[in-house]
Amino acid sequence: MIMCSRCHKRPAVVFLSPTGNIKESRGLCLVCARELGIKPVNDLLDKMGITDDQVEEMESELSDLMRENPEANEEENENALSGFVPGGAATVPMLQNVFPGSSSEQVQNGEPAKRFPRERHKTKRKHLNAYCTNLTAKARAGEIDAIIGREKEIARVIQILSRRTKNNPCLIGEPGVGKTAVAEGLALRIA
Repeated sequence: MIMCSRCHKRPAVVFLSPTGNIKESRGLCLVCARELGIKPVNDLLDKMGITDDQVEEMESELSDLMRENPEANEEENENALSGFVPGGAATVPMLQNVFPGSSSEQVQNGEPAKRFPRERHKTKRKHLNAYCTNLTAKARAGEIDAIIGREKEIARVIQILSRRTKNNPCLIGEPGVGKTAVAEGLALRIA
């Protein structure tokens, strides 16, 4: 376990390197990083509404966690300064367990913490659900009948959707000519 280079008491979770020189990196605990006034750390903690007392509590939880699993700590000790994040910034993945929204299983599997959906996305979905029909879900549920005689049109829509640019098919026609049938056929192919 890499200890804080300033207080030598707590595990290092913030790593600093002078202008990309990772060999001269030094690790700091959250308490020392906060005391030194490292702006990104302070901004993050302030944005999350974490007080100094909570920082102390997180550090003690992190210390306990790292003491419980010494084998993982040795592996992280070897990898901590190798740069988990592009650009030379190093991180300790076990820090995710300290923040809400991550489970111990996710941390052990190396999975990122789950993000909770924002309210504004629900608002957008509310209108979509009110005025639209999810044809793919209907096709998966078997609620759409087989489409006969529209293979060429469906293939053309798939070809247009597969393009890198200009990939927005536009189905135009009088009512009853089969625009919805083509969309349903596409949904059946997707499902």
